[in-house]
Amino acid sequence: MSFIWAIVTGIVFSYFFKNSLMFFVGLFVGPMLYRFFNNMAPVRDNPANPTLFLTVAFEVLGHLSKAKGQVTVDDIRLASHYMDQLQLDAEKRKLAQDSFNRGKVTNYPLRKRLNEIYNQYRYRRKVLMVFCEQLIQAAMSDGYLDEKEKQILNIVAEEFHIPKAQMAIYIQMIMASYQFQRQQYSNQNYQSQHKGNYQRHYQQSTSKNDINNAYRVLGVDPSVDVVIIKRAYRKLMNEHHPDKLVSKGLPKEMLEAAKKRSQEIQAAYDLIKADRGFK
Repeated sequence: MSFIWAIVTGIVFSYFFKNSLMFFVGLFVGPMLYRFFNNMAPVRDNPANPTLFLTVAFEVLGHLSKAKGQVTVDDIRLASHYMDQLQLDAEKRKLAQDSFNRGKVTNYPLRKRLNEIYNQYRYRRKVLMVFCEQLIQAAMSDGYLDEKEKQILNIVAEEFHIPKAQMAIYIQMIMASYQFQRQQYSNQNYQSQHKGNYQRHYQQSTSKNDINNAYRVLGVDPSVDVVIIKRAYRKLMNEHHPDKLVSKGLPKEMLEAAKKRSQEIQAAYDLIKADRGFK
């Protein structure tokens, strides 16, 4: 194949530079170009490894828990709750528990493992985005992110070649989802207990802060045009479409979390629609 590149490059060079001597330069440059593009050539057809995704996700979750200091009973409980949310079977739950424990060790090779995930999914950017989102969601289970957790998330961004500003947006969106979800849960509880007065309570509880959280869930500013809101909504729903994520190698066990995220996006969009009065 490099021989063909040499010949073709020689012909192109001699034609472009209108000099027959450039053909011989092309013979020299051609194989170099071949090696360069061959090394850069994507392993796009390589099948994704869903087990690796699940394993590293829980390893990093364990590493996040350890980063705050001593891993507490609450940390373990939250990790277990996350496993419940993902509806892991006994085999996958054991895999997740072992992975969580590996991530807690002092010399856990964080960058190396993240690089393995990146190489596996570098041409499946939506899956890498979901990895980040679900990692942030799991870390947010206790209601906040401390500085050490943010540092680890920035390392994830570096290894996935995601700009820090973009990772900051992911964090902001997931934090807004957490707050929005809590408000929705509060409203649902009130609805079940005070059905007759729910509409009045809903109007009172849907404060400006709740609306702002809804915008942050979609990653847009409250001042933007309706067209931009709709575009952001469609983009997020497309990125979290279960069938598309599975086709790109997302483990089926992670689909529940992706579906939950879609529900939060839909609820936020519905609230904004009601507030802005558009269809």
